[in-house]
Amino acid sequence: MRVGIGTLAARVLLTVAILMLALGTIVAYTVTRGFLSARDRAAERANVGMEHEISRRLLQQAESEAQASETRLLAVGETARLAANVWANLPLDASRAPTLRRAASGAWYDARPNRAADVWLPRGVTLDASTRRDVLETANLDALFPALLSEHSDGVALYFTNAQSMTRYYPPLGLHRVLPPDLDIAHQAPFMNVRPERDPARLLVWSPPYLDDAGHGLLVTASAPLYKDGVFRGMIAVDVSLNRLTTRLRGLNPTRGGSAMLLDRKGRVLAAPEGALTLLLGRTPPKAPRELLRLSLVNDAESALRDLKDTFARGGLGARVIDAHGSSLVVTFAPLPTLGWTLVLVSPLEEVTATRRDVATAIELDADRTLTLTGAFVLGFFVVGLTVTALLAHVGLLRPIARLTRAARAVTAGNLDVRVPARRRDELGTLGDAFNTMLERLQARGRELRRSQERYELAVRGSNDGLWEWNLGADDVYFSPRWKAILGYEDHELANTLSSWRDQLHPDERDHVTRSVDAHLASGGDLLEFEHRLRHKDGSWRWVLSRGATSRDEAGRALRFAGSHTDITERVEAYRLLERRVAERTRELEAVLAVMKDLTFGANLRETLDNLARGVVEVTGAVAAAVLLDDQGDSKYGGTFGLPPGFEAADAELARRMKGRGMMQQTLHDGATVVWRGTRASALATPEYAPLHPFMRDAAWDTVVSVPLVYGGRLLGTLAAYYPQDRDVNEADMHLVEGIAGQAAVAVENARLFADAGDRAALQERHKLARELHDSVSQALYGIALGGRTTLRLLERSPEKAPDSVKYMLSLAEAALAEMRALIFELRPESLEQEGLSMALAKLASALQARHGLEVSLDLGDEPDLGIDAKVALLRIAQEATHNTVKHAGASRVELRLWQEGSVVVLEVHDDGMGFDPGVARQGSLGQKTMRERATAVGGTCSVTSSLGRGTLVRVEVGPRVLV
Repeated sequence: MRVGIGTLAARVLLTVAILMLALGTIVAYTVTRGFLSARDRAAERANVGMEHEISRRLLQQAESEAQASETRLLAVGETARLAANVWANLPLDASRAPTLRRAASGAWYDARPNRAADVWLPRGVTLDASTRRDVLETANLDALFPALLSEHSDGVALYFTNAQSMTRYYPPLGLHRVLPPDLDIAHQAPFMNVRPERDPARLLVWSPPYLDDAGHGLLVTASAPLYKDGVFRGMIAVDVSLNRLTTRLRGLNPTRGGSAMLLDRKGRVLAAPEGALTLLLGRTPPKAPRELLRLSLVNDAESALRDLKDTFARGGLGARVIDAHGSSLVVTFAPLPTLGWTLVLVSPLEEVTATRRDVATAIELDADRTLTLTGAFVLGFFVVGLTVTALLAHVGLLRPIARLTRAARAVTAGNLDVRVPARRRDELGTLGDAFNTMLERLQARGRELRRSQERYELAVRGSNDGLWEWNLGADDVYFSPRWKAILGYEDHELANTLSSWRDQLHPDERDHVTRSVDAHLASGGDLLEFEHRLRHKDGSWRWVLSRGATSRDEAGRALRFAGSHTDITERVEAYRLLERRVAERTRELEAVLAVMKDLTFGANLRETLDNLARGVVEVTGAVAAAVLLDDQGDSKYGGTFGLPPGFEAADAELARRMKGRGMMQQTLHDGATVVWRGTRASALATPEYAPLHPFMRDAAWDTVVSVPLVYGGRLLGTLAAYYPQDRDVNEADMHLVEGIAGQAAVAVENARLFADAGDRAALQERHKLARELHDSVSQALYGIALGGRTTLRLLERSPEKAPDSVKYMLSLAEAALAEMRALIFELRPESLEQEGLSMALAKLASALQARHGLEVSLDLGDEPDLGIDAKVALLRIAQEATHNTVKHAGASRVELRLWQEGSVVVLEVHDDGMGFDPGVARQGSLGQKTMRERATAVGGTCSVTSSLGRGTLVRVEVGPRVLV
């Protein structure tokens, strides 16, 4: 290649020569000056680096000590959570039940001398079943507490407390002599903070540090909530001693003159040497432990740490250089995050930077020697480089550049098929390879771009969505023609500006939408989707679904925000229409329920249907209502409300005259809803309706809706609603009456079934009474008659034997009398209100002795404070249990016990019969089911315990829900 004076090659060679000469001079001067400056900076950086390294080591030491200290404390604290988890799965151990006594102060305590733990209850607690259960169920903790506490020398005490302040405390120290008898532990902070409303996540809760009155020094309490079967039962807490921790920290010296201290979340001093506190406060600190604990280094006006209050509160980790009353100190601190405490290391600044001067001197000596060698090397390098560069520039640089230049001109002309020979392995060869690769990628990208453009255009046309884009850097906004068409605008009618979009937003949603967009752009999120309204050109409002995606730079700042708008107006309107229809249907159902909830199916049918008619008037807007029942083809009034006196009789006379051709009879005949409008004028104009004319002249209604009552495919009658003249009865009114009629048919059928059931029950009771009289009283009377005849014969033959026969007749008479009283009581349980449950059970015992010769033991106690329903249920259960004893058990003795524990009444029936296996179905199991159902009906429980050869125990407990 020829090199002319105007060519690039000549200019490059000349430029290189001039630059090399100039550079040689400049570099020599610059290197000298720069090296001296670098020497000074290096010395300074070395000093700073050493300070940072020492600070880093101090910070690492603080963080390590903080983690180790917190780990030790958490390990002890976790014993409370472990005890709670283990106890919830332990079986009940009744052998550990304590013997509770009242102390002179009135508190309850475990008086066993060999107790493993103290049990203490405050003076005001009653030893009811619940409290005794907690005392018994927590007895397993006596073995668990010592095992857990022995593993941690920092643990002082482990104890359980429930909502009644019942406390089980290890180690035992005689709490009844230490604690005030009225101490309410359950309302103090450790217990309140673990209750479900304050600790829903069931976390371990730590108390602030405090000084123990028992001489254990500084303590902190960890409390764990106690749950069993998902029910909150109390807390288990462990008192943790901080003595070992504070002793260790007092001996910790980060530097020769440094020290360590521990602060709680309020900045109070938990551990610190006196010298460090004097240095930070500028005065002698208090020596008394309680006064020292009240000292806060972040709140004291003279403390050098007061500016770190917020940092400590946030649980910060770091290091600071502070001025402490004329002394510069390096303070490093690390949090104990679970406890909210802070570990602080304090070191004099002069100790941290003591080696800086030695390092600076050594750097200056090395820099001077290096500067001399560098100057000589630079000078030689530039002399040789000037010669070599001139030789190599032409061969190694200018020729490849010329080839790249020719190829670049071809690409500029549009020829992407050109390639540069790239046989070299240096940077120019790499540049040639990159140039060729760039051309290949440009060709591929061009093809892909054309295909992507085609897909994008097809997708946009197919989705029918409006597109938008916001370039936040340039504040440039774009709305597609389709976006504007959704709002009724041509492309040129709406400007592509952010204000155009804001102006179209609904006034009620403008602030919310703009805030949502701003919050999304600031939050760092990627996608945003929400629904809102935009104003159409015609003034209406269109609902749109807005979806957007955000592209961001490496710092997370939003660059572009783009997305689409989908017109969802039809969907929103359809949903609102559905909501209105659901609301209408709900109102109808509520009206039906309002009518049906007041019906009483235990009353007679007339009263039930009168209530139904009254309910129809109350919820439908009618002025009167009537229910007519089908009576073998004829109709009769079953219930009315709002009809004038005498109307029923007049309408019945009308039905008799018209032989079933009246308005209501039409509904009974056709089985369909019938609406009569203008009934007043029509009836008055019809001579056949003469019986009703006196009522229709002043009638308050003019429209009658008659709906059939159908149940199980059978027509039971009709429901009629009478509306005033000014009421326009519509389809919704008819639907409402039809809905009530559907439920009314069920009410009519249920009332009839109830009456039939009562008749059948009375008949069954008569049959039962006949059997009882035949089996007991009749036999006794027969025996008395036979005994009388025997006595007459004895009076004639052997008068001395007659008294024995008379005694036998008297015993039969007494047995018959007891049997008759028992039967009368079974028929008249209402006498329970006068004589009481205890007397009733005594009569039952007398009947058992008289009828079956059983030995009956009674322990009835005082009359229980129960309602009559609960007393009747307990009596019936006792009757069923003794009946099963007589019929199946083969027992000779029965025990009846009745007593009250607090608000719970307990009945027990125990026999010494053969018993049975509860797991095997047997005769009499229906009686067990009946007893349980009776107990459940009055809010109680019934249990049957039995085994072969050991008799049967029936136990019933009735709680406070049925107390008077």
